[in-house]
Amino acid sequence: MENHEKFFDGKTILITGGLGFLGSNMAIRLAELNPKKIIIVDSLVSDLGGDISHVDEIKNKSNIEIYFGLEGDIKNISKMKPLIKESDVIFNFAGSIKHTKLDEKNLEFDTEINFISQVKFLEACRQVMVENPAKKLRIVFSGTRDQYGKVPQSELPVKEIYQSRNMTDYQSITKNAAESHHLVINNFLRDLGIDVKINSIRVINSYGPRQSGKVGAAIPVFIDNAIKNETIELWGGGEVFRDVNYIDDVVDAFLLIASSECNGEIFNLGCCVGKFGMENPVGENFLSIRRIAEKIVKITGKGNIKIIPYPPERKSVEPGHFAADITKISQLGWKPKISIEEGLRKTIEWRKLKSF
Repeated sequence: MENHEKFFDGKTILITGGLGFLGSNMAIRLAELNPKKIIIVDSLVSDLGGDISHVDEIKNKSNIEIYFGLEGDIKNISKMKPLIKESDVIFNFAGSIKHTKLDEKNLEFDTEINFISQVKFLEACRQVMVENPAKKLRIVFSGTRDQYGKVPQSELPVKEIYQSRNMTDYQSITKNAAESHHLVINNFLRDLGIDVKINSIRVINSYGPRQSGKVGAAIPVFIDNAIKNETIELWGGGEVFRDVNYIDDVVDAFLLIASSECNGEIFNLGCCVGKFGMENPVGENFLSIRRIAEKIVKITGKGNIKIIPYPPERKSVEPGHFAADITKISQLGWKPKISIEEGLRKTIEWRKLKSF
């Protein structure tokens, strides 16, 4: 066990969005670290990838509590407050990362899921800490690379201090607002002398077991198509580059930051350490969408690739090439350990065991 993992021994941990991709993988990892209790909450909003079966291997353990549906809705302040009160650490993964077109329906959806829910949850946290000023609490929020929007190539790999001037959709805007509110609450409570440490990690293109293709992520869709010997459609040829992280590396980053002494900080994930890192990415995890598809077809031995034009509603939100600079978090000891090749093989192996 690594040193930062020992921090969770005997702790009570609350995971919002705990039945989704990132939340369920976090819960399963934490179950190995001897926590006092793991509390999982998830409202299971349709088509966001949450599924109680994701935690089948741990859900019957005596130190696991699960609240889902209305019981797991983070907007419910009265329900959340007692859960927050007994928690030492909160991993806040609730929300949507789906790219949405600009219309009234999606404006209401993203605002409700990614902002209003978070504001109310943070109000519950504020109330608990003000009412219990001797309590200590650590929160790590899962931001997204979409908060950077379209970034000029000259600014890549992008640093945390970059101020976006061209976000592409409601999801990126609302996630950015929610992250800002976390930092506001962090500073407000610390100014009162209350011991909170609230940080944000901007997650990039992550993949691995328990990820649903319903949220629009490319890798799980490509893998499902290949396994079923179907066509992988590449919009615009798949020439844009992305940095990717396997889920185990993502979870490890959250564990590291939660156990650190940082507060009010933002961290990038990815695989590029400075400008040099784009030419020498850790684990070869900076590559084109087309190259990812080609690797999946090669590993599965099935499927084929077809180039198609960008759907108009997707082209408007396409940010182009993207890479995040991980210098800041690497100075705390985190770099991805899993290469794209190993990660894809692990994910494909897991997916083959699941029925479609």
